[in-house]
Amino acid sequence: MEGESMLGREEVMALIASQLVAYGYADVGQEVAARAELPETGESSSRLEELVTLGLRSEEQGARQSGADTRAGSESGIDLSGEGHSLAQAPQYSVWYKTKHKGAATAAAFSSDGRYIATGSADASLKLIEVDRVRSPAAGSARREDKPVIRTLYHHDAEVTGLAFHPNGLVLASCSADRSIKLFDLSVAYGKHSFQSFRDNYAYRSIAFHPSGDYLVAGGDSCEVRLYNVRTGKAYLLGAGDSPDLACHSAAVTRVCYSTDGALIASASGDGAIKLWSGVSGKCMRTIDRAHAAKPVTGVVFSRCSKYVLSTGLDSHVRLWDVASGNPVQTYESAALDSPGPQAMFSYDDALVMVPDCRSNKIVSWDTVTGTLVARNADHKQQITWIAASPTMPALMTCSVDECVRFWCSDTA
Repeated sequence: MEGESMLGREEVMALIASQLVAYGYADVGQEVAARAELPETGESSSRLEELVTLGLRSEEQGARQSGADTRAGSESGIDLSGEGHSLAQAPQYSVWYKTKHKGAATAAAFSSDGRYIATGSADASLKLIEVDRVRSPAAGSARREDKPVIRTLYHHDAEVTGLAFHPNGLVLASCSADRSIKLFDLSVAYGKHSFQSFRDNYAYRSIAFHPSGDYLVAGGDSCEVRLYNVRTGKAYLLGAGDSPDLACHSAAVTRVCYSTDGALIASASGDGAIKLWSGVSGKCMRTIDRAHAAKPVTGVVFSRCSKYVLSTGLDSHVRLWDVASGNPVQTYESAALDSPGPQAMFSYDDALVMVPDCRSNKIVSWDTVTGTLVARNADHKQQITWIAASPTMPALMTCSVDECVRFWCSDTA
């Protein structure tokens, strides 16, 4: 590429030789090194595999984004008219893979292309999982070199409370009860520590990147919603110029998220309100008070078309709101939601609304349009703390106080 230095022949051959050794072909690797007249170090390294993966990801990023933009422009999203609607059929999810942290698993997130999952824990660590390495139970055990967990990251001093991938897939952000947000460069081979951090006087609970990746919104034990310029590190308060009744929440912020186009930011709070903010000016555009019968609102997420917001509350209801009017348009019942941890999510195609039941430890699924209960999936024996849905396929990641994270997938995926 113009303006960038290319690897020399000797460097490429060294990468090939060390990758062969890492794959278990030590004799072949030594033969390649000898023929290329390289020093016979016999080093084992997967650096070539990582570089190829990152290169392919970067090459395909534009195509994926173009496809996503095309879908967003051509699909009407959730149609609540009910005309011609067929009841959504919940996929037959089964657990394809699980791994453990050394403390309660507390957070999970998919990358925007669905190829990677990050999980966080009360033990302050993060794990990075490559979805392509997760195998169907019918495929048998994976080889050691194909294990799904490709990296473990450290740099927090307390529980990890939220995760977000940068849109380019090369940076992972995490927030923590240690009052910090950390940014990790995933393109650095074997890197385990962050390269940038933001700090506050309060614990962070939720973070989200703007679709451009230039800004990061954050909420936590403060009643304020903060916006960080990722490049400069400068912080802003949303609603700083608004009147007091519009400016900020009156209790801790439990969740924040961006709309797909970045035009809006939604925040949920223990004060029972949902706020919609301009993603451009930072001003409060709408406040939905008593969204869950004055109970704390524990989750909020936009639909793919950005016309609706899905909220979770301690009144054990999940509600769908029309962004334009601020009115509720659907309610989902029959799940116990009396714990502040899990929040409801849309499936990858917005056809289903899913949430962990705090008492039965099952994943409850409803038809988004009709609110009809369609499935209850179970595997966890202890409370589920987090659920994340893949943006590209019928798959989920769940976290639990049993220290396990589980990857669920449809057998037809």
